[in-house]
Amino acid sequence: MNYGLIYIIPFATLDNTPCVVEIEKDNYSGSVQELTPGENPFTVDITDEEFLYTPTRFSTATIHIVGNDYLQSLFSIAYQQYRVTFKKNGTVTWCGFIKPELYTQDYSSTIFELQLECMSAMSTLEFIDYKQVGENRVFISLWDLLKKCISSANSQYTNIYIPHVYAQNAEDYVAGTNILESMTVSEQDFFDEDDKPMKLKEVLEEICKFLNWTCIDWRGELYFVDIDHIGEFYKYNPVTFEKVGTSSPSLLNIQNIGFAGSEHTLDILPGYNKTTIRCSNYPISGSLFEEIDFDKSEVIASTTQYNAQFNPTQAFKKKYLLNQSVDLKLYKDGDGRMIEANPKDFIDNPNGLNYLYGARLVKTCQYNPRDSELSEYTYDNSIQIRIKDLSNISVVDNELIILSFANKDYKVFPKGVFCISGSIMPFYQDQEMSFLNQEDTSLDSIIFISLRIGDKYYNGLGWVPVKTYITVSNLGGSGFRDLRNTKTPDMPYKGLKGFIIPVDSTLIGDIELSILMKKAGENGRPHISSCLGYYLKDFDIVYQKPDNISDDEDNNSDRIYENIVNENFINELDEIEFKISSYNNDGACYSKVMLGDQYLTDNLYSAIEETAIRPEEQLIRRIVKRYSSPHIKLTQVIKAIPDLTPISRLYDNYMVNKRFINVGGSINFKMNRFSCIMIEV
Repeated sequence: MNYGLIYIIPFATLDNTPCVVEIEKDNYSGSVQELTPGENPFTVDITDEEFLYTPTRFSTATIHIVGNDYLQSLFSIAYQQYRVTFKKNGTVTWCGFIKPELYTQDYSSTIFELQLECMSAMSTLEFIDYKQVGENRVFISLWDLLKKCISSANSQYTNIYIPHVYAQNAEDYVAGTNILESMTVSEQDFFDEDDKPMKLKEVLEEICKFLNWTCIDWRGELYFVDIDHIGEFYKYNPVTFEKVGTSSPSLLNIQNIGFAGSEHTLDILPGYNKTTIRCSNYPISGSLFEEIDFDKSEVIASTTQYNAQFNPTQAFKKKYLLNQSVDLKLYKDGDGRMIEANPKDFIDNPNGLNYLYGARLVKTCQYNPRDSELSEYTYDNSIQIRIKDLSNISVVDNELIILSFANKDYKVFPKGVFCISGSIMPFYQDQEMSFLNQEDTSLDSIIFISLRIGDKYYNGLGWVPVKTYITVSNLGGSGFRDLRNTKTPDMPYKGLKGFIIPVDSTLIGDIELSILMKKAGENGRPHISSCLGYYLKDFDIVYQKPDNISDDEDNNSDRIYENIVNENFINELDEIEFKISSYNNDGACYSKVMLGDQYLTDNLYSAIEETAIRPEEQLIRRIVKRYSSPHIKLTQVIKAIPDLTPISRLYDNYMVNKRFINVGGSINFKMNRFSCIMIEV
């Protein structure tokens, strides 16, 4: 967005520090008008939550203007139409936007005080849908997700603070490695089963819950606070996201800060008797590839063939189809090379389609043309593939892809197997591949297949980063014959039948399955035992984990973590739901975080506990430690000093050995007064 300044509201604090409220409009390029400030021109309210592990704590602001102009043009219909930036002594101290579709003003006086309600920049994320990074959904790092959320807020933060808490191991922690760059999650996790996207605010909240952090906008800066961390916070540039320094929590004395009012209160907050964390699993389910809808495919041509012996009771009808969900290629000979052909060019000569090489969708029907009761044709769906020995044809890599199934969304495949199934009907003599002339043969048919997951190909022995192919065969006979079943009785994959491809270690990435034409082998035989083509029916590939994984180890249902905090207390803490979580022998899920090329389990190093932890269990331990006994809440009206931040620790001379953290309140910038809410930590 490109903002232009439309209004300014200058004023000074009690100690004569210059301040100005700037209001910018999206795509504005006109003159700037100065407005008259009200008695309290700019105040900010920071959301306060008594529960210290809330994922976000944002602010709102109120602008007071005196005049006789209702400024109805500031009625906003978009969440980021009017940007509001408050600067104190030239430094950005708050940034947000006028709340959309909210406008109520006095209408009884000629001169009146106009009041404008504003929301912080990060709060506008609740109106913004998550958009996938590229054309296809991939695994995205938590670091890139945070950057996406911050950039989408269109704010003017001066710095971003990230607690240096987590690493892959103790050595990486000392080295200062940014672990968030190595922790990834599937973008599919941010879309529901109806493909409706999450809002960016929810994405941000889920990341913060998973890391046990709270995101806070504070005096022109953005903090990710870990209340249990008293070590270093890394400071980042909000535009380039480069690390520019470090900061550590300061210890401030409330009496030394100074008071700006007398409205002080003390509360004792009880703890909780129980806490529960629910990990909402989003299982990977359904077919690996989009199912071909033959009935909704476009019919481009049809042919009718009769028995070669002129049997008047036998006929064979075939319809040629087009469908965008599967990538089929057709070729024709052209001066020693294969030229891609367009099937629509043969609409006027449908018989010509019979002699093209490659793959096409067909509906086939055998019927008796003299059947007086025939009222409609009954079609079977299949893929017709016609092939050629490429020995004397110029082909890159000695092969041609004639059929591809692809799913570009990244998936995770732990240890298990793929199983390719289906049936084929080969043809050795009949150029038109008519069912009426199909032979009975004892020859095996061989199909060349390429299977890729991410950047790995299966070569028959294992998964390699080199483009390769495998052969899948069937047994001789007549009609449609199943692909060879290579599953053995000792394989722990109940219900599978077909060609088995093992997955011995976790594979990550998109999946593509292709059928190829190949040059003849050393024995001079074409790639399918002199076969000129075949029909492929019910072709499918599935992935399955071993049967010996127990229900608890392969559980797609939500996983629950819970613990007693203090059974003497009355109140149970509200259930905390994680939509991003670690892998705990769950079924394959989009919602699970990856660390490198493996699921994140209990192997995340935490500087707070100085050992590897599981984030959900760590939060349970934190809550038990903090809420097993009552703690104190103080509200005191103090001076609004710049040294006080969300990571500062405070202490009061009259509260011996107690430390507090600022969790919100209200700031009146003209009066330099902060009604600060503090909770014991």
